[in-house]
Amino acid sequence: MSSTFMRRTTSIDSTSIATKDLSALFEEIDKIKGVPQVLSISTIGNAWEPLRRWSKAESRLLRNSPFSMNRVTVADLLSLGELYRFLPIGWHATKLTPCFTGWIPLSLRKIARRCPVIKQLAKEIRIVLYRETFEDAQLSPRPITIVIPARNEAGNEPLLRQGLTQIQQRLPDAEVVLVEGNSTDNTYKMLKGIESDFSDDLHLSVIRQDGKGKKNAVICGFRHCQGELLAIVDCDFTVDINDSISAIILASSRQCCMINCSRTIYPMERDAMRWANYIGNRLFALLVSYLSGQAVSDALCGTKIFTRELYDLLISDGSWLSDRDPFGDFTLIFGASNQNYRILNYPVRYYARRSGAPNISRWTDGLKLLKVCWHQLTS
Repeated sequence: MSSTFMRRTTSIDSTSIATKDLSALFEEIDKIKGVPQVLSISTIGNAWEPLRRWSKAESRLLRNSPFSMNRVTVADLLSLGELYRFLPIGWHATKLTPCFTGWIPLSLRKIARRCPVIKQLAKEIRIVLYRETFEDAQLSPRPITIVIPARNEAGNEPLLRQGLTQIQQRLPDAEVVLVEGNSTDNTYKMLKGIESDFSDDLHLSVIRQDGKGKKNAVICGFRHCQGELLAIVDCDFTVDINDSISAIILASSRQCCMINCSRTIYPMERDAMRWANYIGNRLFALLVSYLSGQAVSDALCGTKIFTRELYDLLISDGSWLSDRDPFGDFTLIFGASNQNYRILNYPVRYYARRSGAPNISRWTDGLKLLKVCWHQLTS
């Protein structure tokens, strides 16, 4: 992968925040040009900041000489970052109390750090900011790969042909990989026919997955492709393909973000989502937002766009290869948050299925997704 799109991460410890010239510190960081940047700042929590100054006799009641420590709040750091065009990804509690807590099980300590009220009272926190480099993205567009998993989708051939035509018109240089996955109908034969028809107009290939499940199909597709910007699009095309393409175009100019398409913003077509599924989706969105520390309005939309760099990071840390998540949606969201990527929601129109049945079991797969959430909570 081209180093042009590799992020640069700068860490600032709490001692520097408390003792150095903050403006000079940010001005020095601002001199770094030409690469997207992530800024990781460790600092004392708002509730403990006055106690720290009192413990070091930094109160006006205790000394007349000039203070040696800065009085910095989270809001001050966010404001200073914004002045230098850094936007927030989120913040996390890293230490709840100065007391020894080794006797408390690690899983319980991790759960406590995520609790909203306790998190606000943490002694030490880490703030993560990011800044894009739009000029480089415009000068050097990234190769795009769209992976479309297909299982028992022979009845959706007209929609697939229409979708590929739209991709060819709006993203003529994109690579498209159709991945057939253990279909019981003639999906593979249909895909090979489409590959033959579009071979002159689109960089299109058809492969068969070597395992089971949507996530495995996506893994096979990305293993086969060359793109630096990766997109997943479902073959039933219940998500409007033009909205998906617009999201991909927007993502091409961003290096520190993952775009998560959301079906719950626009009004849905009647029968697009069953009532129980809708309620479950909304509850999962709230839970995933809480666990990731970022607002996610639709955690289970199949259309997601992210960088090859993020994908390689998830492969390296083992999370993407785990069999806990049957679809990969939660793995991508939690992985992006854990790797300090901003998650941005993009509204898409959602339609009822024209043919076939959803490849998801509402209750069985729902329990699997709860296990993924539990792992994120305790890891």
